[in-house]
This record gives sequence, structure tokens and C-alpha cells, in this order.
Amino acid sequence: MQYSFMSSNGLQKTRTGGGMFTIVKRKGVGVAVAFRRQEAVHQLAIRNLPLMLCVFSFLAASPKLTADDDPRNESGVSHLNDTRISASSPVVTSPSAFLPVVTDDGVVLPPVPAISEAPSALPVARDSNEDIVETGIPDVVELPAAVELRAVPPVSNPYADRVTYNPSIEEPQTESFAAEAAEHIIDILQGPADPLAHVVSGLLGIDHVGVKAPLNDQPIPLQAIPPRPQLLLETDSEPFLARGWLEQGYEIPTGAIWRPALWVFGTYRTSINYFDNRSTTNVTEWANRLDLFGQLNLSGTERLVVGIRPMDQERGSVRAFSGYDLRNGRVNDAWNIDVQTLFFEGDFGEIFPRLDPFDGLALDYGFSVGRQPMSFQQGLLLNEDIIDAVTVTRNTLSGNGVLNLRASGVYAWNSIHRNNNMPDPDAQLIGLFTETDTASSTINADIAYVDSQSVHGSLLTVALSGIQRFHGTHNTYNSSLHVLASIPTEMETAASGQGELLFSQFSWTPHHTDDLIYLNTFWAIDQFTSAARGPLMGGPLGQTGVLFASAGLGNYGAPLSNQATDAVGASLGYQMYFSGLSRQVVFELAGRQDTNNVDQAAIAAGVRYQQALDAHWLMVVDGFLAKRESRGLSPGARLELQMKF
Repeated sequence: MQYSFMSSNGLQKTRTGGGMFTIVKRKGVGVAVAFRRQEAVHQLAIRNLPLMLCVFSFLAASPKLTADDDPRNESGVSHLNDTRISASSPVVTSPSAFLPVVTDDGVVLPPVPAISEAPSALPVARDSNEDIVETGIPDVVELPAAVELRAVPPVSNPYADRVTYNPSIEEPQTESFAAEAAEHIIDILQGPADPLAHVVSGLLGIDHVGVKAPLNDQPIPLQAIPPRPQLLLETDSEPFLARGWLEQGYEIPTGAIWRPALWVFGTYRTSINYFDNRSTTNVTEWANRLDLFGQLNLSGTERLVVGIRPMDQERGSVRAFSGYDLRNGRVNDAWNIDVQTLFFEGDFGEIFPRLDPFDGLALDYGFSVGRQPMSFQQGLLLNEDIIDAVTVTRNTLSGNGVLNLRASGVYAWNSIHRNNNMPDPDAQLIGLFTETDTASSTINADIAYVDSQSVHGSLLTVALSGIQRFHGTHNTYNSSLHVLASIPTEMETAASGQGELLFSQFSWTPHHTDDLIYLNTFWAIDQFTSAARGPLMGGPLGQTGVLFASAGLGNYGAPLSNQATDAVGASLGYQMYFSGLSRQVVFELAGRQDTNNVDQAAIAAGVRYQQALDAHWLMVVDGFLAKRESRGLSPGARLELQMKF
């Protein structure tokens, strides 16, 4: 009696009388092994002894592949594939391919040959009617003639090919000789930075802030959030920089949601100034200034701002400050309650959201109207702290390589001061100012026209500038280049002159520091004049450096002239940080040379020290020594305290 069935491990079994035959299938090769379980237990142990020896030999002989072994032989075929199949020879299994078999009853059978599981193993046709072989295991299995054999692809090498260095191959040059020479010049300019930092650290006993290369192996716990600085007055509905829930707000008839909140803030400045300019305008004074603002926030885009400056007052082309004239021994009284700032700004699309509920009509036009400060081209073209104007701005325009384009139209009708800082009641200003962001630069193209029937005359001004960062061999650099021109449409005056101005700013941060080194240059051709300049803004060249800028407090003027008339000049500065960025020191060397032979060349050296006393108070100390070609040495110093609230 004989019958067949499948065991739980997938092996076909045939039972006849008192014995069992098991058909074992491995990789398409059918092998029949006959085993009778009528033997004694000790005979089973003796029979399994060769199996254990084979397993031990298999484990001991397994090759170990290391990083220095190349698994490919000279023919390019990996020796890891130990099965060789050809069309003219039978399939021969290597000893390493013998695998043990375990039946359902837990009996370990002798090893069964199996073809390697490498991807190159070929499928072998099987006969469905497999015969039972009761003795031995075949060493060779004949392949049917109908089987199509393919070439054995090599096993991919997990290691990269060895590359031999060839010194005859020239390395590609990353920069030209001119670029390398320019960076060497920059390294020379950077040379004094470290000695100056050591001098300041030694004199003041403070640590220079530097970036430490090694990583700190000590864990840094979560730091406490510093207390929020309080404004002079703020409503509980929406405090300044506070956390919490936003108010529900009120819906106005246009459909906008407004959340009114009032902030009152400002800046108080007081200083002792000394300036000996070798003329009748020497200064020794105590001056004060208070800028007080109230801001009514209606939403994230709409606000109403009002501001007063009760401690200084405009008087012609200058402003007088409350304080005391120590040189002449008199009190300076400039108290007033004149409104210096009053404007409203908002976004048309946010105020009237029902006109475009799906935000598809591009109605997001920003605007402002009223008395407001205004500055373009970093103050070179226009720099007013008080001007009555209306502006309309279109933002977030993009496409054709433009990441963002912002265009602002301006019309001003009152409080316009001309290039000589004198007010011009008859002047009106109209201008178009654009800012374009590209992948490599920010480009500003501006045009402004001042129409005036007064003696100051009318003026057309144009400007083009680019601000960008670029990478050199040793560092990353910041640069800006401005080209400006002024063209009088009628007669040429002190407020409307014909001329051009080339202005450049260049800066970088030395390695392993937070410091900044800057080199600013200018070339004024003929008489360049700005479209509008406030009384405290001085001339167009105030951005050149600390020695060209006025303090904006008292009668302490700029050590070097900031007028852009027939002159070339430059400033080299070192801005350094100490004591965890709470202290700052600026060293600057600057000079200018006239180009019209009027003998007005000048050179100056100065230093500025700033220290944050707490969250509200700041101390500033300035000192300089200047030499003009037609005058003697001019020293100057000032001590200022600022309070921001």
C-alpha cells in the first residue's frame, strides 16, 4: 500500500507499508532520498556523524572578504560565484553548496546539493514525474537539451576602483591671478584687526568675541528667556512682543477685521559734545533730544502713527536742541509740541477684502499718506525725516528671473528740504522707486523730480545700485555699488547742481570672529545734489563712515565734509565685538581729496565705543582727530546716553 501527501514544511512524502520516502526539491534539481525509520537510535547517531563533520568543514572553509580583497579575478568574474555553468558540461555543485535538510519529525537528513542563489544562477527544467531514488545523492545533474543558457554576468564590485595619482595633470585654477592678488590686498587690510582687538582687551579688561573651532563637549541646558522690555504704554489687548491669544477683533463695514491696540514708545538722547574745528563754530555743549511716538495698530497691515520731538525745533536750515551752551554760557531752549510725524499706512486689499474674496485680482497695494520719514538709495538720493507725502507700493511681483519686485510711487507737496538742508515751500516732488531681487543681487533703480519756482530751481535725479554677496578663495564679501546723477532743468544753484556720484561699500567678516571690516569709497564729479535732505542729514556722503556722519544731536557736525562736490575719498573701518556682543568698538581711518584744486583735502582718525548698560540704556563714546589742508589739527569728543522705551 502506497500513498502521498505534503508535509507542513512543503516537502512531498510517500508512505509505503512501514517506511517513508521523502522527495527533496532544491533550486529546480529533484533529488530523492530514501530513509527508513526502522533503524535503532544509536544507528541514527552514527549516520548523522558525517553530516556534523560536513557542517563543521563548511563553516571553517567559508571565505572572509575584507576591505583589501578584490572579489574579481583576472578575467573580471567574481570568485564569489562558485557555480560554473556552460552549454557543454553538466551542472556541478561545489561542496560549499551542500545544505542540510530537516524533516517534520525533527530528523536531520544528509546534506543536499543546491545551486548558488547568486543572480547568475540559471533556471533548470524539472520533470513533474520525479522518481524516488533510495540510495545516494547524485553529484552531477544533467540539464535537458532544450534549456537555453546565457552568459554569467559578473558580480558588481562594492569597492571603488583604485586611482593612481598622476602629478603631471595640472589642477584647475579656481580664480584668476587678479582675483588672488585682490584677496592678498584684502588680507593686508585685515592685518591691523587682531592687534587692535588685543589692545582694547588689555586696556578695558574685556574679552574679544571669537568663534571657537572645537565643539564644546559639555551639555548646554535650555536657557531662560530674557524678560520682555516694556514700552512706555501698551494696551493689554496686544502687548509689544508678548505671547498670548489674539483678540477676536471687530469687523468694519468693508469686511476687514481690526484689532485696535495702542503703543507709546520712543528714544531719549542726551550728550556732552566738544568739537574744535579751528573756526568760529567751535562747540562745547550739553544737548538733549526726545523722539516720542504713539502708534495705533488696527491690524497687521494698518496703523496710525503720530510723533513729536518736544526738545528740538527746526530753525531755518538747522535744528536747535534744548540744553546748555558751555562755551558761551547760555541756556538753549527749544521746547515745542509741534507734530513732526503723522501718517496712516495700510494695504488696499486687506482693507477691502470683499472686493477680492479669493485673492485673485492682485489688489494688494500698500499705501501711506501724511507726514513721514523717507529715505532711498541708503540716503544718497533722498533722506528726509519730515516730509508730507503720499505713497503707493506694489510688492511681490516676480517672473523671468525676478524673485521679487517692489515699486513705489511717491508724491510730496510740503516740508521738502533741498540739498543744502534749506526748506523750499514752493517745491513738489514726484518719484518712482523700485527694488528688484534676483538670484545674485538686489537692484535699485530710482528716479525723482523736484519742481520748484523758487530760487532753488528744479532738479531731476536718477540712481542705479546693486547690492550683492560673492565668494572668494578665502572669504565671503558684501558689496554695494551706487551710480547717481543730478540734472538741473533750469539754472544751476546750490540746491540744484549738475553732477554724478559713484559710491561703493565693501565689507567682510574675518574668520573665527563676529567682527566686520569695511572699506567705503566715493567719487563726486562736479556738483551732485540730492533731491531732498533734512536739516540733520548733512550731505549725501554721510554713509561713507563714522567720520563723515553727523551725530544728529546738538551742533556736533561731521569731522569730515559730507558734501559731494568735486572730491574723492574713502574710509577704512574695523568694527569689533567684546563681552558677548554687549560692547562694540569701531576704529576708522578716513580721508578726502578735492579734484578742483581748491585745497580742501582732509584726513581723520576716530574711534567709537558702545556699551549696552541694560535692556533700555546705551552708552556711546566718540573721539576723533582731524587735519584739514588749510587748518590745524581739529580734535573732537562726545559722550552720549540713549534710553529706548
